[in-house]
Amino acid sequence: MSSTNNKWRLTKTVLPQHTDHAGVMWHGSYLDFLEEGRIDALNKVGCEYSELSKKGFEIPVISMQIKYKISFIHGENVLLNSQFKLENKIRLTCKTLFFKSNGDVGAEAIIGLVVARKTNDSVKLIRDLPAKIKKTLLLLEKGPEF
Repeated sequence: MSSTNNKWRLTKTVLPQHTDHAGVMWHGSYLDFLEEGRIDALNKVGCEYSELSKKGFEIPVISMQIKYKISFIHGENVLLNSQFKLENKIRLTCKTLFFKSNGDVGAEAIIGLVVARKTNDSVKLIRDLPAKIKKTLLLLEKGPEF
């Protein structure tokens, strides 16, 4: 995940609902920003998550690691740079850096995802991705310069 051309970008502003009582971005808000970044990237490759879900597919998080380095505060802009990589034909890894306006990295997250099929009574991992979903994941990996 080292190419500079395949980063998905999303800018967010830290709002009061993202902070704790001291005006510092609450740790759980990072998860909301990460989810929004992934959904935004999917939309940009022409795949609305809601439509995917209506067809019985989900892309659940199976692992997560966040390193908090420098706090963000109320009113501050945050630039999320995310890169995707399809690994082992079924696992999607998303690495996101949270940048402060001066270019410093405030946090780093690595999220593991898989594609699953949802039925009425269960959710099962898909080991052989449908062609359209695989193409979508590869477009995410390629980045916005596709």
